[in-house]
Amino acid sequence: MSAISISEFEQAQTCYEKKDYLKAKQILSKLYLQKQTLRTNYMLFQTLVATADYSAAYQLASDYLNDYLARNGWFKQYLQVGVKAGQNIKLWQLVSQISPYLNEAEQTLVVKTLLETGEDTQLSKSFSHLGAFELKQQRRIYQDAYSLAKEVWLQGVIPILVDQDVHPLIRNTALSDLQKLAYSKPVKIRTFFEEELELVPSQLVAFEDDPVVQAQEQLFTKKVNEGKLDALWQQAELKLVLMLLYPDFTKAKNLLGDYQQWYYLLVDENSKATLEKQVTILRKKVEKSLATWEKAWQ
Repeated sequence: MSAISISEFEQAQTCYEKKDYLKAKQILSKLYLQKQTLRTNYMLFQTLVATADYSAAYQLASDYLNDYLARNGWFKQYLQVGVKAGQNIKLWQLVSQISPYLNEAEQTLVVKTLLETGEDTQLSKSFSHLGAFELKQQRRIYQDAYSLAKEVWLQGVIPILVDQDVHPLIRNTALSDLQKLAYSKPVKIRTFFEEELELVPSQLVAFEDDPVVQAQEQLFTKKVNEGKLDALWQQAELKLVLMLLYPDFTKAKNLLGDYQQWYYLLVDENSKATLEKQVTILRKKVEKSLATWEKAWQ
């Protein structure tokens, strides 16, 4: 690190100690933009916490998550900030992944911290009746619901899986969230093809690890590198399509065949004229669902 950077870092520390958090944040943000280091990350994290910018602090810590998890004091802060940032369910998901590596004291810390979540009666009520709201509200409520206590969230999320008035991307996100929580009881989910499946979330392969999703990602990346596709937003759109079709890709495979054609069959505008009738029906349904989803952002 250069002498100038050291001087600026020390200046930020002095500002922090004097409780001039805004100035400290300004200096540290500049330093972190220039060069990401663990020391600057943690100092900026503390500064963001001091200004009650918990969401930003939580996101920042993800850059060095393993380091936060490896240090007891930092781990405790990370948990506390995550709760204040409204990410209680996301923290439980993380804990389900790392619990085999936590000692007894850490297990106690986790449970104590995550069970301190305050109850929001109105939010839990809205969450359990998600299908009654317009899609824009559904998206907002679902995101806000990550702040709920785990048992309250579980009570609200199970009915969402089969609610025809809940957008399929939210239904499948809910299923994916249950999988990350290692939820081991059978649940029913309404698929994009209007079929009802019964499955155990903990037995599912994570969406990101599903062979179909990984095959599509690899093929798409290869085509981008070859110059055949040229925009990251196209890859993001394909991922949304795959999430629509999750968790059972069997029917999609029967309709669409070779993985290498899925992007062109479902997303590429130039392939419309050559589609078979069943694929055309599926494509129109996908397009309508995505259009509704994107409109909810506006």
